[in-house]
Amino acid sequence: MTAFVHVKALAGYNYVRADQVTAVAATDSAKCVIYIAGGASVPCNEPAKDVIARIEAAVAGGAQQETT
Repeated sequence: MTAFVHVKALAGYNYVRADQVTAVAATDSAKCVIYIAGGASVPCNEPAKDVIARIEAAVAGGAQQETT
């Protein structure tokens, strides 16, 4: 099952497939940019550490579901 992660955008929320994230760049202490496979980027209005924690949790949760 594909795990989606919600991230706060400049005007609402975006949902990103956790397994497609290739990088998260901190542009500010309260903002970041998510880079996705295929070259797309998603600007976020929240700290990179918070986004990374949710992505890691989603990927780990998906790995647990696949092994059970």
